[in-house]
Amino acid sequence: MSKNLSPVIVLGGGLTGLGIARVLGKLGIDVYLVVNKKDEAVYSKFCKKAYITPKFRENEKILKKVLHTISRNLGKRAVVYPTSDLDALLLSQIKEDFVDDFHFVVGNKKPVDILVNKKKFYKELNHHKIDYPATFFPEDLDDTKRIGADLTYPIFIRPSNSQLFSKTFTGQGKGFFAYSPKQLIQHYQLAIKHEIEVMFQEIIPGPPTNSFQFEGYYNKEHNPTVLFARQRIRIWPPEFGNSTLCVSIPLTKIGPQKIKVDNFLKEIGYNGLMSAEFKKDERDGKMKILEINARAWWHFWLSADCGADIMFSSYLDAIGEKNEYIENYKIGLKSIYFLPDFMASFSMFIKRNLSLAEWINSLKGISVSTFFSRADFSPFLMTIYYNILTLKQQINQFRYNAKV
Repeated sequence: MSKNLSPVIVLGGGLTGLGIARVLGKLGIDVYLVVNKKDEAVYSKFCKKAYITPKFRENEKILKKVLHTISRNLGKRAVVYPTSDLDALLLSQIKEDFVDDFHFVVGNKKPVDILVNKKKFYKELNHHKIDYPATFFPEDLDDTKRIGADLTYPIFIRPSNSQLFSKTFTGQGKGFFAYSPKQLIQHYQLAIKHEIEVMFQEIIPGPPTNSFQFEGYYNKEHNPTVLFARQRIRIWPPEFGNSTLCVSIPLTKIGPQKIKVDNFLKEIGYNGLMSAEFKKDERDGKMKILEINARAWWHFWLSADCGADIMFSSYLDAIGEKNEYIENYKIGLKSIYFLPDFMASFSMFIKRNLSLAEWINSLKGISVSTFFSRADFSPFLMTIYYNILTLKQQINQFRYNAKV
């Protein structure tokens, strides 16, 4: 690889932005972050500089302006990484305006839109005869009432764009849960009020260990340069939460799903980062796909620890360097997000779904954590600081509500 390394621009901070800064920064690559506001990631020693840019995700003009600024400041072509669905969609729309200024690890607009817009995604899965949870697409309130009368509850109300939903409804996770037709109608009306398109999806029963991630990067010829698989062990929140502990597994464990996703991505003409999530449905024994992300995600750093570095492989492809295919890596290594995993473990203790011995055994093989790193300690300290601030705000809000 050339000694004159191209720098990297990461849209977004948080866990994902921090992860990219650490994985690529350790290789001697300069990493710059674009964030709405200061967070833990900007304090990483691997963050060369942070561009604080409010609303860069909501406004295409703002994003273009900051990219032009960075291009002028750097004087060389950087590789741009998305950390949210909105980033991926925006970059797919504007990247042609920056072909001489940046390298991109994002595909073209149409295939990216299929993966980001969950309504289009599930309809495309249906067209390709790929198993997914039973999903209904209401057209209006009358349609919602009609569908709701025949559903089995509880039901998951999934937004077409999960990150837009999370920003609008803080603390609601990836969507709403309805336990009756009345609740379904109420949640539907609330979502439509905020111009968020939703669908109704059955909840696949079963523990987190029934969930699997198939991840990698596809080049411009629509061929993978690296593939990796992991299995969930615990999640938080308990329903439709994010992984708090996961373990690397061999690709052979998800062989049929690997083939299905590979064919699907090639057929829609996709290139870029990808993370597909499956869950085994114990009712019929089928592995059903939940989503395919078109951007960087939590716990991708486990692939780097295992020897199948997805971010570095995508970087090499973006700058046109030699990039040998990787699908062999270390098995049994784990990634943990300590605080949420403690909460998940405690919840399982209470429900008697986890014993002390099982918990201790589950912590064996941890090779990487989220914020904590001995080689990059500041983000962990800032996480503690921000958590204390959040707790104080919640206490003050509780006291205020009590007086009222």
